[in-house]
Amino acid sequence: MRISFFVPGDAKSSGSKRGFFNKKTNRVNFAPDNPKQKDWQAAVKWFAVQAANRMVPLTEPAILSCRFYRERPAGHYRTVGGRRSRLVHPRYEQAKPGTKPDELKLCRAVEDAMSKVIYADDALLCDHHISKRYCDAEHPTPGVEIIIETYEDRIACG
Repeated sequence: MRISFFVPGDAKSSGSKRGFFNKKTNRVNFAPDNPKQKDWQAAVKWFAVQAANRMVPLTEPAILSCRFYRERPAGHYRTVGGRRSRLVHPRYEQAKPGTKPDELKLCRAVEDAMSKVIYADDALLCDHHISKRYCDAEHPTPGVEIIIETYEDRIACG
């Protein structure tokens, strides 16, 4: 079985937590460090439900591939306002987004959002292929391209 889909939007990270002391309960409570994480995960879950098309969540080991597309910084483009203003400067054509958020935390948010929709538990994911790229002509929209496949499917396809 193989499922692939694209979730448009600015990917948000998951994983970091911040703690705060609650005087009423006399305990430390933890909250996600990224307040926009829930909205991003809701979008991923919505697209996962559409792609799953009422399938029963996987209960066998699987492979997850995530390719995140980020917006290029303004400094990567040629002169502003000219006829070449939206062309990437040759110096930055092969550049990769080596900035925060890191790819593992981006993938963690995606994994958690698809749990109980695509697979029964994210512990079933045994192999990950994660990358960050800047948007290009082939993928002009920021977001994440997601592919989930079982090992049987990988062996059958070669």
